[in-house]
Amino acid sequence: MDPILGLITLSGRVPPQHLTKPVEVTPFFEVGPEGFVMTTPSGGQLHYAPGEGLALADPPGRPAGDMLPFAYSSGFAAAAWLDGCVPLRVNAARLTDGRLLLIASDRDDLRESFSLALSENCGLAVADAPVAIDPEDPSRVCTNGRPITQRRSRKEMPEPPVRQDSRRLQMDRPAIDGTVVQPCAGLVCLGDGKGPAASLHELHLIAATAEVKKHIFMPLVGAAIWGNDTISGANVVLANALPILRLALPPNQPPTGTVAVDLLALIESHLVQKAEQ
Repeated sequence: MDPILGLITLSGRVPPQHLTKPVEVTPFFEVGPEGFVMTTPSGGQLHYAPGEGLALADPPGRPAGDMLPFAYSSGFAAAAWLDGCVPLRVNAARLTDGRLLLIASDRDDLRESFSLALSENCGLAVADAPVAIDPEDPSRVCTNGRPITQRRSRKEMPEPPVRQDSRRLQMDRPAIDGTVVQPCAGLVCLGDGKGPAASLHELHLIAATAEVKKHIFMPLVGAAIWGNDTISGANVVLANALPILRLALPPNQPPTGTVAVDLLALIESHLVQKAEQ
């Protein structure tokens, strides 16, 4: 596995309007083994092809660099799929032992808030989604090297949006290096906080596989490149090779502040016990 970030360097090329032989075509993208083309509703374009880097064209009338956020999300994910890796819609936090903990949730705002709290209250470097994982060795992952972003909750928040008029804010917190492959400790899936107290347990294979499948980034793109059978096999491999944990949040308490500190201690204690078994 090589860092995906190195594959999406800007090439200066003009993006093509269409692929020659796409496998999947939607109103917003075309994809196949030869590459990936995306057109945003505002008219911006992104093209990635193996060995050719990334080509961007900003929409008419938009500021220069308007398409850069798409480079580190959709472009990163497309490059991961074409390079044989699986992009996951997760954040990541570097634990004190140097390994990365992947953080997933059915609610983007929940995993982003928890990741941000781990940075602010525990001093951990964090990474924005997506994160690419090596299905041949799921203990190896790489990030896009970007600071975490968070959905705008109110207009007067001080952090700037990732692009003009964006609903996402760029949170200026220490980011995990995307230029190197990182060791991975496991995937923690945040619950809803409906139980009597915070708890943590490891999922069995069937539940873990279903959980991995839920957090695949751009699954339609992956299926067009790999095929559904290969994708399904990769999901099982990932679920079987990594600890997949379910973290039930304490009732009526957001995973921020001292709550985040306690939850991190719970996770790290479990990982230490598992390593000693």
